[in-house]
Amino acid sequence: MIDFRYHLVSIIAIFFALATGIVLGAGPLDEQVDATLADQIPELREENQQLRDQIVALEASTEYQETFIQTVMPQLVGNRLSDREILLVTLPGADEGEVSGVRDTLEAAGAAVQATAAIQPAWTDAESEAVLDELAVQLVSSGTTLPEDTDGYDRAAAVLAGALLAPTGEQGTVDDAVTTGFGAEELGLVTIEPASDSEPLAEATLAVVVAGPPPEDDADRSNGILRALVSQLDAAGAGAVVGGGPSSSGDGSLLAAIRSDTDVSEAVSTVDSIDLASGRVTVVLATVEQEQGGAGSYGKVGTTDGVLPPDVLTEPAEPSDQPTGEGESSP
Repeated sequence: MIDFRYHLVSIIAIFFALATGIVLGAGPLDEQVDATLADQIPELREENQQLRDQIVALEASTEYQETFIQTVMPQLVGNRLSDREILLVTLPGADEGEVSGVRDTLEAAGAAVQATAAIQPAWTDAESEAVLDELAVQLVSSGTTLPEDTDGYDRAAAVLAGALLAPTGEQGTVDDAVTTGFGAEELGLVTIEPASDSEPLAEATLAVVVAGPPPEDDADRSNGILRALVSQLDAAGAGAVVGGGPSSSGDGSLLAAIRSDTDVSEAVSTVDSIDLASGRVTVVLATVEQEQGGAGSYGKVGTTDGVLPPDVLTEPAEPSDQPTGEGESSP
């Protein structure tokens, strides 16, 4: 049986061990640790300085590359999209700087951005499916066929895409009822901003989509809904390109979902580096490729078809009157 004497001896042993540790720590061991740290400090300072120098060099290199691409961008994109009407689509969480950069590059290539359609987070909400289905039935127009054996998200995407896009040579004006119905503020589904308030909104022929970061909840479901929207945009017009930056291209992102779906990736092009000037040039070239019936996955994240569509570059671009952007850096 364990008695009080046993507990007393155990407590004394513990205090003795602590005292021994304190004495050793303050004596020989402390001196040895201090000497080791003193020897390591100069080496660590030198390594830190080398790392800082590398960071400065990398920043300077990146700035140079961005400035170079900005300077030669007009010659790269020329008027490759001259007289093309573009629908710019932004998805929930899309970076404003990336959206602005893509729009500027499309316009530098000669394109006219007819409108910007901002898809709101409510579009993918579970309770929105019935609302979208009802809107699709109410607003569907002649020439647009509602997909069968699908849900309200897909049918609404078909109606919205059919109203805003049309194949080359079949363009008309957008039905105000569609923009009013889907753009109703109380629904919070989509905001459609025309490039000009003084002229009727004309249908575009090509769609360029700027993606946002991966959804925080139920990514597979949300990406499936947005992937269906992108497919309908591609089918309604002459093609669609989806672009994203680092935060919208990795695991769980829409770009990853598109690239993993063979049926969609063979029709829709993706670019995963639109935060860079070079990536925005690739968006222009991918849009040209789409119009020509091709598709590809371009950029630096995961398995891609390269940094840009090579066949498009074999066709010389017409000179552009856009400013060179010398000395500017990407947004």
